[in-house]
Amino acid sequence: MPPAKQEQQQSKKVTYLVYGVEAPKFFKGILGQINLYTVHLLLQGGKTLIEESYQGTDPVGWYTKTLEEQEIYVQASKVQTYKGQTIIWLEVDITKTPVHEFTAWTELPETDTETLAWRTIHYPCSAETGKECLGLATAAKDIPLQTINHPLTLQQVLDAVTVQQQ
Repeated sequence: MPPAKQEQQQSKKVTYLVYGVEAPKFFKGILGQINLYTVHLLLQGGKTLIEESYQGTDPVGWYTKTLEEQEIYVQASKVQTYKGQTIIWLEVDITKTPVHEFTAWTELPETDTETLAWRTIHYPCSAETGKECLGLATAAKDIPLQTINHPLTLQQVLDAVTVQQQ
């Protein structure tokens, strides 16, 4: 078989970040107006980004179809290279996807690293600056959601998905 055909048939590892963001809720208080975002992340073991082996030329379409078979509906996607690794961001339509009917990360045994589970994070941001305002950023900045070689932190994900909603 020619080398080009062999390369096409080899599987590639693809990293997916599957998320949904509910419409923000607005609160006024001593800190001014706060937008509270509820972000849902679909993670392996409830802790890390999804890594799948894939053969073909359309990893976005392939995984979108896989998710839709499980009643998880993708409304937008983007491909981004981060520290030399390609990450496919898939935004879930939170109004069509019954996130609360799926496994939550708190239901998994600590040792489970394979089961896909939703992790829900409430993320408060200042309406004026768009930046997190109640200290979560300090805790989230070092929580890795990916491999040690290519860390993508919870803070980076939350910043990216909430900026899209503003």
